[in-house]
Amino acid sequence: MIPATTRKSALLYLTMTILVFSTYSSARSSVEALVGSLCRKGPRGIPPSSSWQRGASSLAFTVHPNANTLNKCAASKRSISSTTTRFGYYSSNFDRHYGISSIKGASPTYSTYIGGDGAADDSSSTSSSNQKSCTSLHSAIPISEYELPPPIDDVLSIQELKKGQRVVSFGDVHGDIDALVSFLVTAKLMDGSSTAENPIWCGGDSICVQTGDVLDRGDDELACLRLLASLSRQAQEAGGSLTLLYGNHEAINSIGLFQYANPGGNAEFEVDIGKPIDELMGNNRWRLQFAGNQPSRWAAMEPGGLLAESLLKNMKVAVVVGRTVFVHAGLTKEHLRDYGGVEGMNRAAKDWITQVHHGENNNDGEYDTVEEVLEAAQRRAKAAAATMPECLGGGIGSASPVWMRDYSNPSDNEPKVYAQTMIDEALQELGGGVQRMVMGHTPQYRINAALKGKAWRVDVGASRGVMNGTPEVLEIIHGGEDEEDVVNILTMGGDCICSSDRQVMPVAGFF
Repeated sequence: MIPATTRKSALLYLTMTILVFSTYSSARSSVEALVGSLCRKGPRGIPPSSSWQRGASSLAFTVHPNANTLNKCAASKRSISSTTTRFGYYSSNFDRHYGISSIKGASPTYSTYIGGDGAADDSSSTSSSNQKSCTSLHSAIPISEYELPPPIDDVLSIQELKKGQRVVSFGDVHGDIDALVSFLVTAKLMDGSSTAENPIWCGGDSICVQTGDVLDRGDDELACLRLLASLSRQAQEAGGSLTLLYGNHEAINSIGLFQYANPGGNAEFEVDIGKPIDELMGNNRWRLQFAGNQPSRWAAMEPGGLLAESLLKNMKVAVVVGRTVFVHAGLTKEHLRDYGGVEGMNRAAKDWITQVHHGENNNDGEYDTVEEVLEAAQRRAKAAAATMPECLGGGIGSASPVWMRDYSNPSDNEPKVYAQTMIDEALQELGGGVQRMVMGHTPQYRINAALKGKAWRVDVGASRGVMNGTPEVLEIIHGGEDEEDVVNILTMGGDCICSSDRQVMPVAGFF
């Protein structure tokens, strides 16, 4: 029998490989755009006289040093000659991003020239006199707008909640600010007369858990994050809370995978993040280190990035509130045991997202070849992916807490019968009287409960980038120590639907 740890690693590798290969075309386009930009602008060592060669399964870029570069090399006793670099895509072990290999043959190898005054050390081709960590650029953008207050405890016991206290939850937002406002107003958390730019919390001591996937598919991702952060701060002042969970889309954004981002969303990152950095740096060369792969988004969302300390570190993988556990996709008994419970998962995510894993940034863009640019981006992505905690990892079809679909698929119907045992064991492992699991991730026609009322599925595909579904909110009225909770579904029309009316029935023959 294959050991469990080996099976887990193999599954993680396989699912991430599938995810990576699904991004081939977008990654290739990013490389083409990058090199095209370099050809036009002619940065150090990459002159405008460079030429393209495109093949059926790869693209190559040939560097022809111009006279200015050669003169500088001669003055510093360095050499540079034409070379061709192939930009491919591969997956080996955990090499999940750009693969780079030099074409050997007629073109000789070369030592690179570092631009600027004076000689530079040959062994340090990406050195910079003005390297800054992303967090040192906080003054460039109003980070306070994204500031989440310290979150609630990982576990709030039944005894810690007040009898009658409201606990509400809603699912995936995916960059749709109108859908988000509808969720919040329906949940009676945001004053309907206020605006997304200046929201007013009206939820009192209510506890809200948003189950992840604020990012991707829509045009207003940062606007959604600002709105949620503002209400979270106001909620804390009023004695309530608004907690954001990691979804799989927050996870993949943090390792430079942006295949689900909308052009409008990328433009928003450029305006709100990229332009202020350009102004602070006095140029846009800091973008080179991201190899044309949405530099503004990557700089904001990566571990140790611009939003790491203000926003991402205070997000959670899962939380327990009274008799309910909240997670993006699902939890199993194995998750809780392998990752050290809910507390262990949240600690691992926080530790990872607040650290810089790739080493120094090269914000001056001191590169001599396109190869160096691609290698830098590859190192950056690989370092983040290789260190990502397993509770955030995985990929399409994996069993991760942010990726699994065992409890939520098929939509609006009962899952396969084995899922009942899985969720029973997970809730038993949690202990503390936890009776139900609330999750998003898989769009449903409407909020519903499966698996004997233990799996509540709250993703209604409300974003226009998904299904343009009708927002609904799950409401749980805490029953205290001596009474059962009351579970309702709140609709935009003002209806309060009893939980018993939203129990799905098994699909005949679905085993």
